[in-house]
Amino acid sequence: MQQSRQRTQAGTTLLEVLVAMLVLSIGLLGIAGLSAASLRYSQGGWARASISSGLSDLADRVRANPTAAVDAYVFDATNYANQRSALASGTVAINTDCMATTCTAAELADFHLTEWRIGLNRSMPGSGVWVSGERDLGYQATVMWFDKTFVTADGVTLDASATCTAAMTGIAARQCCPAGAQVINGVRCTNMTIVP
Repeated sequence: MQQSRQRTQAGTTLLEVLVAMLVLSIGLLGIAGLSAASLRYSQGGWARASISSGLSDLADRVRANPTAAVDAYVFDATNYANQRSALASGTVAINTDCMATTCTAAELADFHLTEWRIGLNRSMPGSGVWVSGERDLGYQATVMWFDKTFVTADGVTLDASATCTAAMTGIAARQCCPAGAQVINGVRCTNMTIVP
């Protein structure tokens, strides 16, 4: 009688190793994509938190100065690029420090606006502001900020924000940029109405 020999496999084949490496690399690519998306969303969350805090701060300042003129808090004559240039060079300065001296309602409004702009720039670099309207009907406050992740479908070219029109409503009206602000590509805007 002849005994048959059975061969047992003692290791893995090269093909099995290559398949395992392929599965592992696909998993790692998925994790890398997830971490990139997570970073992008966390930056968006940071921006929303800063904007919310900044607009709430302006609303409190407007309410704290009830005797100011109806247009005391309007700031709509300086476009985004000029605001960024002035803030970056440090030429935005408080004229009268109303924390150290008694101010008129107009001086207090100027102090509030300047201090708000400087503070917003500290918490949100690349920001600018635009405030229009009047106290009786409500101020339309816009925070503008540069967002390097605001790109077109190609993933490289900076996208342009929509310019506000009277026909815009809903979310479009909350995310458009005022025409006079002349924002550059890559700048996003958030609008809020402040009624004292």
